[in-house]
Amino acid sequence: MSHGNDSITTSWGTMPLHIPEVSIEWWNGLEGAWGDWPQAKKMELIKETRIGMWYDIGDYKALIVPIPTGKQTSRLWRNPQLRHALDAHLQLPFAGLDRDGDHILVYPKTDAAEVTAESLAELHKTLINGNWDTPQDEYGWNDRLKKVEDTLKTNTLWRAPHSYNTIGIPRFELDGMMPVPIPFSEAILWKNDTNLPMIRQALKHNVLLKWRELMPRKYSGEDVMRTATGGVAHIKYDLNLLDKAEAIAFGLDSREIDEYLSRVDRFQAKLGIMRLMLMGSPLGIIGLIATFMLDRAGEISQPSIGYWTFAIIWIISGTAYTFTEPDWRQEL
Repeated sequence: MSHGNDSITTSWGTMPLHIPEVSIEWWNGLEGAWGDWPQAKKMELIKETRIGMWYDIGDYKALIVPIPTGKQTSRLWRNPQLRHALDAHLQLPFAGLDRDGDHILVYPKTDAAEVTAESLAELHKTLINGNWDTPQDEYGWNDRLKKVEDTLKTNTLWRAPHSYNTIGIPRFELDGMMPVPIPFSEAILWKNDTNLPMIRQALKHNVLLKWRELMPRKYSGEDVMRTATGGVAHIKYDLNLLDKAEAIAFGLDSREIDEYLSRVDRFQAKLGIMRLMLMGSPLGIIGLIATFMLDRAGEISQPSIGYWTFAIIWIISGTAYTFTEPDWRQEL
């Protein structure tokens, strides 16, 4: 990784870079800000994270992002309808500055509430009720994973069908119940502003089981969770793959992630066995149709044998498919 005055270059691509000389005078002289931009009374560094630098500026706290990763955070406030819907659930930034994305974000000084099943469920229900959710985007989600896999050159390849009821929500990262910019690694690997599955957020914050109890069954039922329809197992793979990218980008220890990824092939072998069990179903259906047609034509004298034989094949195949499907709860 290398950088110049205004960009940072990695093996994955180049991103804009903005490293200001932080001072009260610099802050109070900034132009082009949006929202209720405050004057700084002091510029005291609170902490540095992989996202950026947090400052106490007096009455508020500010996040300065040297490598902006998009406008996913600021749009939550800058869209009046979205702000009105989410203000009761999230500690939103109320001012900021764009430099190739969210470069500075200003928040209330109070600590954000922790993410709980209850707070996340209420947030998600608000997004659904306000029509801020999006339909299932199976192709977009799988294309995103393929791009990440190709770039990281992982040994794992996993595409999945998704339930019709697996809906997407606007992409934003949460630090507590406070939206912050998405990770650098994700922004550089996938440039599109893609809404991701709603259950991903619940799984990421380890509140999935309780969250399910609080959500409408349509969006959290077995069809959304199960392994055969891109549920918990595939979303967990997504989270681990992006965590691997973050670990590589910042030189972090990834042994636990690597151990998980090393088991993915064995898990996919189980899925292969599960799908193999289903191969008898089309045979049973075709056999029943053929038996019916031959019976109508008077070509067979004992059609009941054909009906019973192919019906049993269909039932056995479907039952075997169900019993060999890995339980998604084991992936939590």
